[in-house]
Amino acid sequence: MEFRDVIEKRRTIRDFQSREVSMNIIEYAIENGFKAPTYNHLRDWDFIIIKSIESKLKLIESEKLEKTIDLKDLEDAFQNEESIMKEMYLDAIPKQKKMILEAPIVIIVVFKPKTTVVSAKRIYDLNCLASIWACIENFLLSLAEHDVYGVTYIPQNIENIKVKLDIPNELEVASIIPIGYKANDAKILQQKIINTKDRIHIEKW
Repeated sequence: MEFRDVIEKRRTIRDFQSREVSMNIIEYAIENGFKAPTYNHLRDWDFIIIKSIESKLKLIESEKLEKTIDLKDLEDAFQNEESIMKEMYLDAIPKQKKMILEAPIVIIVVFKPKTTVVSAKRIYDLNCLASIWACIENFLLSLAEHDVYGVTYIPQNIENIKVKLDIPNELEVASIIPIGYKANDAKILQQKIINTKDRIHIEKW
């Protein structure tokens, strides 16, 4: 498959089939993830693969996703936002528990930080965060090549997750990524169309 075709295929998907994803596909995607650039050349990244309902429930409990969501309150919260952004959040937030439970596999991406985000004083201090997200994009593109899709969920209660899943304290969780084959009725959200020529600046703004 041509590289541009893979980029065009990649989408955020929150509705999955129950069909299992081959470990060969996952390992291939992780291998490509490790080919991403890294600020210190050490690639201090790890992937936790979760399949069991018990571990998924630990994530849901840690993130307090068992709470009922009032859709009216949610709509009110985003009423003044741009329509594309509003549609995304109104679709995404109610599905957070469901997508973790129903995805055949959930991947937790872990990295060793240079410094904690709250302690960062310069952009340079966040190079470790930039590196792990380059790794995650390689991972997602490689899944899309095999018609497997995911959604990046940024956890709010990382310390709870680390305790429940025995993640070493010196590491950080970059993202929780439910992955799987796209459900037949999966919602494909509209993307904002960008005229890239308007975003290119030569020599100065």
